[in-house]
Amino acid sequence: LSNIIPQRSARESAPKMPMHIEEMDDEEAAPGPAFKFHHLPDARYGSFGSENVQPLLQKWGLGVDMAMCTFRVEQQVGPDDMQQLLDCFFSDREVVSVLHAQTGIRVHDPKRIFTRWGLMNTKVVSMSFFNKLQEAECISSTGHIRGRLEEDFEGVPIVNLIREAILMDESELYDTFSESERKEFLLRIFQHLIFGGASNQYEDHVEEYFKVTKEVYKDLLTVRRNDAGDVEVLSRVASVASLSEGGFLFPKEHLTNFCYVIHDPLVRHVKLWYFGYRPGW
Repeated sequence: LSNIIPQRSARESAPKMPMHIEEMDDEEAAPGPAFKFHHLPDARYGSFGSENVQPLLQKWGLGVDMAMCTFRVEQQVGPDDMQQLLDCFFSDREVVSVLHAQTGIRVHDPKRIFTRWGLMNTKVVSMSFFNKLQEAECISSTGHIRGRLEEDFEGVPIVNLIREAILMDESELYDTFSESERKEFLLRIFQHLIFGGASNQYEDHVEEYFKVTKEVYKDLLTVRRNDAGDVEVLSRVASVASLSEGGFLFPKEHLTNFCYVIHDPLVRHVKLWYFGYRPGW
Protein backbone atom coordinates (compact mmCIF):
# COMPACT_ATOMS: atom_id res chain seq x y z
CA LEU A 1 0.00 0.00 0.00
CA SER A 2 1.50 3.29 -1.10
CA ASN A 3 2.34 6.38 0.91
CA ILE A 4 -0.20 9.15 0.96
CA ILE A 5 0.85 11.75 -1.57
CA PRO A 6 1.30 15.22 -0.02
CA GLN A 7 -1.89 17.28 -0.13
CA ARG A 8 -2.58 19.50 -3.08
CA SER A 9 -0.38 22.54 -2.63
CA ALA A 10 -1.61 25.36 -0.44
CA ARG A 11 -1.89 27.55 -3.54
CA GLU A 12 -4.21 25.01 -5.16
CA SER A 13 -6.27 24.42 -2.04
CA ALA A 14 -6.86 28.07 -1.22
CA PRO A 15 -10.04 28.17 -3.30
CA LYS A 16 -10.38 24.94 -2.46
CA MET A 17 -7.96 10.98 24.06
CA PRO A 18 -8.42 12.76 27.13
CA MET A 19 -6.26 15.81 27.64
CA HIS A 20 -5.55 18.26 30.42
CA ILE A 21 -7.23 21.54 29.57
CA GLU A 22 -6.34 24.71 31.42
CA GLU A 23 -9.31 27.01 31.76
CA MET A 24 -8.85 30.73 31.27
CA ASP A 25 -9.89 33.00 34.09
CA ASP A 26 -12.50 35.57 33.14
CA GLU A 27 -10.10 38.31 34.26
CA GLU A 28 -7.48 37.12 31.79
CA ALA A 29 -9.88 36.94 28.83
CA ALA A 30 -9.34 39.48 26.06
CA PRO A 31 -12.04 42.15 25.69
CA GLY A 32 -12.82 40.99 22.15
CA PRO A 33 -12.37 37.86 20.05
CA ALA A 34 -8.70 37.04 19.43
CA PHE A 35 -9.45 35.31 16.15
CA LYS A 36 -11.85 36.21 13.36
CA PHE A 37 -13.01 33.81 10.64
CA HIS A 38 -14.40 34.02 7.12
CA HIS A 39 -16.26 31.17 5.44
CA LEU A 40 -14.85 29.95 2.12
CA PRO A 41 -18.00 28.59 0.44
CA ASP A 42 -16.23 27.81 -2.84
CA ALA A 43 -13.77 25.36 -1.26
CA ARG A 44 -13.77 22.06 -3.14
CA TYR A 45 -12.79 18.61 -1.89
CA GLY A 46 -11.62 15.39 -3.46
CA SER A 47 -13.87 13.49 -1.06
CA PHE A 48 -16.92 15.32 0.28
CA GLY A 49 -19.21 16.39 -2.55
CA SER A 50 -17.02 14.94 -5.29
CA GLU A 51 -18.41 12.92 -8.18
CA ASN A 52 -16.39 9.81 -7.34
CA VAL A 53 -16.57 9.75 -3.55
CA GLN A 54 -19.91 11.28 -2.54
CA PRO A 55 -21.90 8.25 -3.80
CA LEU A 56 -19.84 6.05 -1.48
CA LEU A 57 -20.45 8.37 1.46
CA GLN A 58 -24.15 8.16 0.68
CA LYS A 59 -23.95 4.36 0.49
CA TRP A 60 -22.24 4.23 3.89
CA GLY A 61 -24.93 6.38 5.53
CA LEU A 62 -22.72 9.49 5.82
CA GLY A 63 -24.20 11.60 3.05
CA VAL A 64 -26.83 13.75 4.74
CA ASP A 65 -25.37 14.15 8.22
CA MET A 66 -21.70 14.60 7.34
CA ALA A 67 -20.23 18.04 6.67
CA MET A 68 -16.88 19.40 5.56
CA CYS A 69 -16.33 23.16 5.44
CA THR A 70 -13.42 25.58 5.29
CA PHE A 71 -12.80 28.97 6.88
CA ARG A 72 -9.92 31.41 6.83
CA VAL A 73 -8.67 32.86 10.10
CA GLU A 74 -7.43 36.44 9.84
CA GLN A 75 -4.75 36.24 12.52
CA GLN A 76 -1.68 34.07 12.88
CA VAL A 77 -2.26 31.14 15.23
CA GLY A 78 0.60 29.93 17.39
CA PRO A 79 1.14 26.33 18.54
CA ASP A 80 -0.18 27.19 22.02
CA ASP A 81 -3.29 29.01 20.78
CA MET A 82 -5.50 26.01 19.99
CA GLN A 83 -7.79 26.41 23.00
CA GLN A 84 -8.44 30.05 22.24
CA LEU A 85 -8.79 29.34 18.53
CA LEU A 86 -11.48 26.73 19.18
CA ASP A 87 -13.37 28.90 21.65
CA CYS A 88 -13.34 31.82 19.19
CA PHE A 89 -14.29 29.52 16.30
CA PHE A 90 -17.42 28.17 17.97
CA SER A 91 -18.34 31.67 19.20
CA ASP A 92 -17.85 33.46 15.87
CA ARG A 93 -21.10 34.73 14.38
CA GLU A 94 -20.24 33.82 10.78
CA VAL A 95 -18.96 30.38 11.76
CA VAL A 96 -22.02 29.64 13.89
CA SER A 97 -24.33 30.65 11.04
CA VAL A 98 -22.61 28.17 8.71
CA LEU A 99 -22.52 25.39 11.31
CA HIS A 100 -26.20 25.80 12.12
CA ALA A 101 -27.00 25.48 8.41
CA GLN A 102 -24.72 22.55 7.60
CA THR A 103 -24.42 20.50 10.80
CA GLY A 104 -26.32 19.49 13.92
CA ILE A 105 -24.16 21.81 16.06
CA ARG A 106 -26.16 24.36 18.01
CA VAL A 107 -24.63 27.31 19.86
CA HIS A 108 -27.13 29.03 22.14
CA ASP A 109 -24.77 31.12 24.32
CA PRO A 110 -21.45 32.06 22.68
CA LYS A 111 -20.21 33.72 25.88
CA ARG A 112 -20.35 30.37 27.70
CA ILE A 113 -18.47 28.39 25.05
CA PHE A 114 -15.53 26.47 26.45
CA THR A 115 -14.33 23.83 24.01
CA ARG A 116 -13.23 20.47 25.36
CA TRP A 117 -10.99 18.69 22.92
CA GLY A 118 -8.07 16.33 22.39
CA LEU A 119 -5.10 16.67 20.07
CA MET A 120 -4.88 13.94 17.43
CA ASN A 121 -1.61 12.33 16.40
CA THR A 122 -0.50 12.86 12.80
CA LYS A 123 2.71 10.84 12.73
CA VAL A 124 1.34 8.07 10.49
CA VAL A 125 1.46 9.19 6.85
CA SER A 126 1.53 5.84 5.03
CA MET A 127 -1.29 3.50 4.15
CA SER A 128 1.06 0.61 4.95
CA PHE A 129 -0.04 1.29 8.54
CA PHE A 130 -3.15 -0.74 7.72
CA ASN A 131 -1.11 -3.86 6.98
CA LYS A 132 -1.82 -4.55 10.65
CA LEU A 133 -5.35 -5.55 9.63
CA GLN A 134 -4.04 -8.32 7.40
CA GLU A 135 -1.52 -9.43 10.03
CA ALA A 136 -4.40 -9.74 12.52
CA GLU A 137 -6.41 -11.64 9.88
CA CYS A 138 -9.18 -9.06 9.90
CA ILE A 139 -8.83 -8.93 6.13
CA SER A 140 -7.49 -11.48 3.67
CA SER A 141 -4.55 -11.01 1.31
CA THR A 142 -7.05 -9.99 -1.38
CA GLY A 143 -8.64 -7.32 0.82
CA HIS A 144 -11.77 -9.28 1.69
CA ILE A 145 -13.15 -8.15 5.05
CA ARG A 146 -13.71 -11.15 7.30
CA GLY A 147 -17.23 -11.27 8.70
CA ARG A 148 -18.53 -12.54 12.01
CA LEU A 149 -21.83 -13.14 13.76
CA GLU A 150 -23.48 -9.76 14.28
CA GLU A 151 -23.35 -8.37 17.80
CA ASP A 152 -24.54 -5.03 19.14
CA PHE A 153 -21.96 -2.91 20.94
CA GLU A 154 -23.53 0.21 22.49
CA GLY A 155 -25.76 0.73 19.48
CA VAL A 156 -23.13 -0.14 16.88
CA PRO A 157 -23.53 -3.42 14.95
CA ILE A 158 -20.28 -5.44 14.98
CA VAL A 159 -20.59 -7.28 11.67
CA ASN A 160 -16.94 -7.88 10.77
CA LEU A 161 -13.51 -8.31 12.34
CA ILE A 162 -12.34 -4.78 11.51
CA ARG A 163 -15.15 -3.34 13.60
CA GLU A 164 -14.35 -5.79 16.37
CA ALA A 165 -10.66 -4.84 16.36
CA ILE A 166 -11.39 -1.12 16.48
CA LEU A 167 -14.23 -1.00 18.99
CA MET A 168 -14.45 -4.07 21.25
CA ASP A 169 -11.82 -3.63 23.96
CA GLU A 170 -12.45 -7.11 25.39
CA SER A 171 -11.59 -8.78 22.09
CA GLU A 172 -8.15 -10.28 21.42
CA LEU A 173 -8.17 -8.27 18.18
CA TYR A 174 -8.27 -4.99 20.09
CA ASP A 175 -4.48 -5.16 20.47
CA THR A 176 -4.14 -4.78 16.70
CA PHE A 177 -3.71 -1.06 17.38
CA SER A 178 -1.98 0.46 20.40
CA GLU A 179 -3.56 3.25 22.44
CA SER A 180 -1.22 5.77 20.80
CA GLU A 181 -2.12 4.48 17.33
CA ARG A 182 -5.80 4.85 18.13
CA LYS A 183 -5.22 8.61 18.34
CA GLU A 184 -3.74 8.70 14.85
CA PHE A 185 -5.94 10.81 12.61
CA LEU A 186 -5.40 8.46 9.65
CA LEU A 187 -6.90 5.60 11.64
CA ARG A 188 -9.74 7.82 12.85
CA ILE A 189 -10.68 8.66 9.26
CA PHE A 190 -10.71 4.99 8.30
CA GLN A 191 -12.67 4.13 11.44
CA HIS A 192 -15.41 6.65 10.73
CA LEU A 193 -15.82 5.41 7.17
CA ILE A 194 -15.99 1.78 8.33
CA PHE A 195 -18.72 2.51 10.89
CA GLY A 196 -20.64 4.96 8.72
CA GLY A 197 -24.16 5.99 9.62
CA ALA A 198 -27.46 4.31 10.42
CA SER A 199 -28.18 3.33 6.81
CA ASN A 200 -24.70 1.94 6.15
CA GLN A 201 -24.47 -0.54 3.27
CA TYR A 202 -21.19 -2.21 4.11
CA GLU A 203 -18.42 -3.09 1.66
CA ASP A 204 -17.17 -6.67 1.47
CA HIS A 205 -13.68 -5.54 0.43
CA VAL A 206 -11.51 -2.90 2.08
CA GLU A 207 -10.31 -1.22 -1.13
CA GLU A 208 -13.03 1.45 -1.29
CA TYR A 209 -12.50 2.37 2.36
CA PHE A 210 -8.78 2.82 1.75
CA LYS A 211 -9.44 4.96 -1.33
CA VAL A 212 -11.78 7.33 0.48
CA THR A 213 -9.52 7.43 3.57
CA LYS A 214 -6.71 8.80 1.40
CA GLU A 215 -8.98 11.40 -0.21
CA VAL A 216 -10.32 12.66 3.12
CA TYR A 217 -6.78 12.79 4.51
CA LYS A 218 -5.57 14.88 1.58
CA ASP A 219 -8.58 17.18 1.85
CA LEU A 220 -8.09 17.91 5.54
CA LEU A 221 -4.34 17.89 6.15
CA THR A 222 -1.48 19.93 4.71
CA VAL A 223 1.73 17.95 4.38
CA ARG A 224 5.14 18.61 2.87
CA ARG A 225 8.52 16.96 2.49
CA ASN A 226 11.21 18.25 4.83
CA ASP A 227 14.88 18.68 3.98
CA ALA A 228 15.50 15.00 4.68
CA GLY A 229 12.82 14.04 2.17
CA ASP A 230 10.40 12.76 4.82
CA VAL A 231 6.71 13.64 4.80
CA GLU A 232 5.67 15.85 7.71
CA VAL A 233 2.22 17.11 8.63
CA LEU A 234 1.82 20.84 9.21
CA SER A 235 -1.82 20.78 10.29
CA ARG A 236 -3.00 20.38 13.88
CA VAL A 237 -6.11 18.28 14.45
CA ALA A 238 -8.46 18.77 17.39
CA SER A 239 -11.07 16.14 18.20
CA VAL A 240 -13.86 18.19 19.77
CA ALA A 241 -15.86 16.53 22.54
CA SER A 242 -17.99 19.33 24.01
CA LEU A 243 -18.85 23.04 23.90
CA SER A 244 -19.62 23.02 27.64
CA GLU A 245 -22.59 25.19 28.58
CA GLY A 246 -22.47 27.26 25.40
CA GLY A 247 -24.14 24.72 23.14
CA PHE A 248 -24.10 21.13 21.93
CA LEU A 249 -22.35 19.30 19.13
CA PHE A 250 -24.71 16.47 18.28
CA PRO A 251 -28.49 16.02 18.17
CA LYS A 252 -28.11 12.51 19.66
CA GLU A 253 -25.31 10.88 21.65
CA HIS A 254 -23.78 7.97 19.73
CA LEU A 255 -20.40 6.27 19.41
CA THR A 256 -20.19 7.13 15.71
CA ASN A 257 -20.47 10.92 16.22
CA PHE A 258 -17.37 12.95 15.43
CA CYS A 259 -16.28 16.56 15.15
CA TYR A 260 -12.77 17.62 14.12
CA VAL A 261 -11.35 21.09 13.69
CA ILE A 262 -8.12 21.23 11.67
CA HIS A 263 -5.86 24.27 11.57
CA ASP A 264 -3.51 24.78 8.62
CA PRO A 265 -0.90 27.37 9.61
CA LEU A 266 0.48 27.68 6.09
CA VAL A 267 -2.59 29.30 4.51
CA ARG A 268 -4.43 30.09 7.78
CA HIS A 269 -7.31 27.75 6.96
CA VAL A 270 -9.54 26.17 9.59
CA LYS A 271 -11.49 23.13 8.44
CA LEU A 272 -14.32 21.31 10.14
CA TRP A 273 -15.18 17.66 9.51
CA TYR A 274 -18.36 16.57 11.23
CA PHE A 275 -20.88 13.77 11.49
CA GLY A 276 -23.89 13.65 13.79
CA TYR A 277 -25.63 10.28 13.97
CA ARG A 278 -29.35 10.10 13.30
CA PRO A 279 -31.34 6.86 13.65
CA GLY A 280 -32.57 5.38 10.39
CA TRP A 281 -36.10 4.95 11.68
